[in-house]
Amino acid sequence: MQARTFADLVRARADERGDARAFVFLPDGEREDAASFGAMDARARQIAAALHGRRARDERVLLLCPPGLDFVAALFGCFYAGAIAVPVPVPRAPRHVDRLHGIARDASPRYALCVTSVLDRYRAALEAAMPEVTWLPVGTLDADGAAWVPPSLASDGVALLQYTSGSTSLPKGVMVTHASLLANLQMMEQFMHLPAASPHVSWLPPFHDMGLVAGALRGVYTGNLSVLMPPEAFLMKPVRWLRAISRYRAAVSGGPTFAYDLCAERVTTEQMSDLDLSHWLRAYVGAEPVRARTLERFATCFAPVGFSRQALRPCYGLAEATLMAAGCRHDAAVTTRAFDADALAHGCVRIAAGDAPARTLVGCGTPYGDGRIAIVDPATAQPCGPDRVGEIWVAGPHVAAGYWSRPRESGDTFRACAAGDAGGHFLRTGDLGFVHDGELFVAGRVKDIIIVSGRNHHPADIEHTVEACDPAIRTHGCAAFPVDVDDVERVVIVLEVARSAGRAGTAALEAVVRRRVAEHHDVQPHLVLPIRPGTLPRTSSGKIQRHVCRDQFLSRTLQTWTTD
Repeated sequence: MQARTFADLVRARADERGDARAFVFLPDGEREDAASFGAMDARARQIAAALHGRRARDERVLLLCPPGLDFVAALFGCFYAGAIAVPVPVPRAPRHVDRLHGIARDASPRYALCVTSVLDRYRAALEAAMPEVTWLPVGTLDADGAAWVPPSLASDGVALLQYTSGSTSLPKGVMVTHASLLANLQMMEQFMHLPAASPHVSWLPPFHDMGLVAGALRGVYTGNLSVLMPPEAFLMKPVRWLRAISRYRAAVSGGPTFAYDLCAERVTTEQMSDLDLSHWLRAYVGAEPVRARTLERFATCFAPVGFSRQALRPCYGLAEATLMAAGCRHDAAVTTRAFDADALAHGCVRIAAGDAPARTLVGCGTPYGDGRIAIVDPATAQPCGPDRVGEIWVAGPHVAAGYWSRPRESGDTFRACAAGDAGGHFLRTGDLGFVHDGELFVAGRVKDIIIVSGRNHHPADIEHTVEACDPAIRTHGCAAFPVDVDDVERVVIVLEVARSAGRAGTAALEAVVRRRVAEHHDVQPHLVLPIRPGTLPRTSSGKIQRHVCRDQFLSRTLQTWTTD
């Protein structure tokens, strides 16, 4: 289907599919609420009429709705009104309003669409933090007699601001246009390469790029059923994700690496007895380093209930590219390569040989459509040779328009030019990687690199080694970062330790971690610091915030086991 804007697409789907179910929402991961394409269109028109009556055209509108049908209706209502949607996480406590305040300072919204339960609970904190915002309850929104008038929208107009998760910097509003959104969804369908009738399941938060584009919007683009559930439902009981895939015979679902680890760890043999994962054809894996061990573990664990390891599809993307930048081809096996670790530490790409220290990486495929990837020296802007590690630069119609109200940063990040390349502007991702045998491999982040004795160390590699030291260390519960000690860069490792370990067990654990890190990375940690479970700083999408962890370490505000 050809559509100039996502609003056009939603309206066309309502005309075509009418009473067919568009969304099923499982509020507790099991109980079902549903809405048809026609019903969602009607709700969006009502919200758009109310926004139109308040002159919200081109205004930023916060979407303060938890995952569910209200969120989708509010998002589509903004599209229908020509407003710019700003999806944000719902605060879990009044103190969490501070992040929303930071987004509001940047986006300057006039309105916020909010569910009544959230507004009733946090009204005082929200109004105190953002007095300039008018709070509109989605469920009881009155158009005051205003009729919906379909706006004339440009394809290059901003559809939404996707605020970055802030894992390495302060959040910035990525300007996702209707054109970049549609281009990225088209790329995703080339990546999926599936029959027309392919339902999907998502537990990912809709204010995050993967949960928004691959979760809430993909089904409308393809005209298929979208089954959604809140992240908490999955995190509390991971089998709910797999049961939804089995129940709705979903062909598509995915998430970050930790989701697959969590299922392999916590889904019991008894819970697996009623699962049928044979219809799950595309299990995309992205948003954080893709680990070969995780893929193998998940495939082996769920093979008895029909899961095919061929379904696993590693991919690479970021909010600045709307979502997806590269992915494994549907007809290709997942590529896992052991590279010479010492060579990689010096920016060279070489297959490991003999007993040389190796670093195993998983290939993330290639771009699709008109997308391009270049590997560039971040200091000189010179394109790197095929045997060199450099910064990953991305170009194509799926790349967003820039950062909201930040022209200088937009120019630096979105309009980079590689020396000698006449192919136009690139997006600088800040990620390190290389192309080997025509496939992209991601090696780390420019800003996260730890340099010890002239060698580059990627925090994710050290964290991976630490997590394997002892079951008491929580999966994805470790952060490694550099600190200056007497003008020398040293490594600090912070790890969440299960309550069952207690204070007595942490000393022995620290010794094991020190030994393993020294053995595997030739690095002596300056400090190994166990902290209480659940206190490691993370973004709203679950990524570890290494820079925040480092700041808390330096300010002595980490909740260690010795904290009184």
